[in-house]
Amino acid sequence: MYTFFTASEFLPTKWSTADEKAAFGNTFLHFMLTGFLAGRFTEKLYTRLSMCFGQIAHFDRNNFAKTWFDSPESIASFVNHLMQWPCHGDAGFTFSDVERAIQREAVRLNLVAKVNEAAASSIRQRELALLDALESKYRPGTVIPMPHPATPAEREEPAEQLPLIA
Repeated sequence: MYTFFTASEFLPTKWSTADEKAAFGNTFLHFMLTGFLAGRFTEKLYTRLSMCFGQIAHFDRNNFAKTWFDSPESIASFVNHLMQWPCHGDAGFTFSDVERAIQREAVRLNLVAKVNEAAASSIRQRELALLDALESKYRPGTVIPMPHPATPAEREEPAEQLPLIA
């Protein structure tokens, strides 16, 4: 696995070492760069990620993954949220320094544009498939001619005037 971060870039907290912070940053970036693959979304990665970037636990790892990594559109939403997060807190007590470092690397790697392009392509494919289905349903190959209404001279007059109110 490529190393993006080293422990020297981060402050340790009371609960985590600088090495643990660097390991999380490297694991998370590797996960993002390998396409958010479900098999790489480990329980350890989920546990830390659910406490970063303003995330909530979503009850468990599977629900978190289903919410954020289920489609190109949800991945784009996740990355866009991640990039807009203000990284609150003192680095001596939180992973805010790691969050900022991940944001910088995501910008350098042009990750936002890549996931947004993938989402746009997915939406386009889905909409074109819907368009094909609707055209098949409403514009079939053979057009059934509609009968033309009779001209006023061709209309038959009613035998008797029908009452308007019965």
